[in-house]
Amino acid sequence: MTLSASKSSGGLVGLRTNRKRLPVGRKPRIALAVCPYEGEVRDRVTHEFYKPGQVKYMPLGLLSLAAGLSEYEVTVIDASSRGLGVEATLEEIEAFKPDILGLSTVTYRAWAMRELLRRSSAPIKVVGGPHTTTRSHHVRNQGANAVFVGDAEHTFPQWIKDGCPDGIFSSEPTDLNTLPMPARHLVNLDDYRIRGDRSKLLFDAGSLRLPMYSSKGCPLKCNYCDVQQKKHIMKDPELIVEEFKAILGLGATSVHVLDDAFNIRKDRVAQLCRLIIDSQLEIDWSVRGVVEIREEVVKLLAEAGCKRWHVGIEHLDDDVLTYFRKAQRYKHVEKFCELTAKYGIQLIAYFIMGAPNETPTYRDKLPGMIENLGIKIPYFNVLTPLSDTDYYDELRKNGTFDRDFWEEFAADPSRDFEIPSHRTASEEDDLKQLLRSYIEHFHSVKVA
Repeated sequence: MTLSASKSSGGLVGLRTNRKRLPVGRKPRIALAVCPYEGEVRDRVTHEFYKPGQVKYMPLGLLSLAAGLSEYEVTVIDASSRGLGVEATLEEIEAFKPDILGLSTVTYRAWAMRELLRRSSAPIKVVGGPHTTTRSHHVRNQGANAVFVGDAEHTFPQWIKDGCPDGIFSSEPTDLNTLPMPARHLVNLDDYRIRGDRSKLLFDAGSLRLPMYSSKGCPLKCNYCDVQQKKHIMKDPELIVEEFKAILGLGATSVHVLDDAFNIRKDRVAQLCRLIIDSQLEIDWSVRGVVEIREEVVKLLAEAGCKRWHVGIEHLDDDVLTYFRKAQRYKHVEKFCELTAKYGIQLIAYFIMGAPNETPTYRDKLPGMIENLGIKIPYFNVLTPLSDTDYYDELRKNGTFDRDFWEEFAADPSRDFEIPSHRTASEEDDLKQLLRSYIEHFHSVKVA
């Protein structure tokens, strides 16, 4: 068997080995599936209070991929949002009888990925998603014929045309302006409707809050963050407005822009806002962005209907912000909070507890500091060494971890894996009690 390096006009790069024949006389069938939550890594970052089952996001990555596969018969199985386990997901895959099974996964769900690869009868199995960025060789060993690293909207269709060769295929970030809108018609919108009592949620954006991306990647270098794509690529404002209109046409009550760093480019944000205002588009929308001190940006966003801003403030101690490698300092957070309050944009502000240089005095004062900033919806996480982060590498280098636990897990994923704690038992208990007290203080609920 011969191996040869190859590169296509679509950016397909990899080692080609076996080629597989797709059926003749009918459209090839492709099942694209999000791996289920069952058996995922036990989460030490976010308390269950902040993960209400009512809130679900459609798999934009797979829907974007599917939008370029109109010549095939495609189904999208959003196992996580629908609450499917491995068995139920497998049943849907097998019922569809795909010629190609494509799985999208994060490292947290590597066990479910391996189970689906092992048990599915699909003749061709491929995997993409953040887990493949540094673990593609393991994914190949676990049963994937092909692994896609990076964006696959162009490389995956080209790979099919090239005969579905085995191997690992990498691509650079895709120009978002060259892509059609995600194929949202391939999922059932009712799966994403918020049902039940919405008053128990952190905020109310109506019954159908649908997501979109206006940019992808984040150029910032925070030491705890596992965002793999560091090149920031942006969609033109005109296309964003068109997608807003399309989402509203689906009956959405709100649009959530899921970017990692929405407001990095002031000129783009300003242009987008002016287009929304000029088109007289009535829309409730929200963004995920960074701390912003440019008043004209905040003002324009408010005038364009932006109602909520999800922001990683992370800490209010400048020494810890320096350790985290955050761009802002307390004075910037203070200015940001003043501006959003002035223009009526609600903050959902994320904080990280448990930094090595965090003091007991800071922990005692934090609730009052948050209240003084006017933040009504704080969201607390615990600093945890995630895979492929500089914080995890630091703990390995300084001897806190004597083995590469994430590498071992990726090589042989176990159900319900939990990375060993790098804190003492008493430190872990203190953080759990602290988190519980903050949640009860700000959200007036009792938590376990």
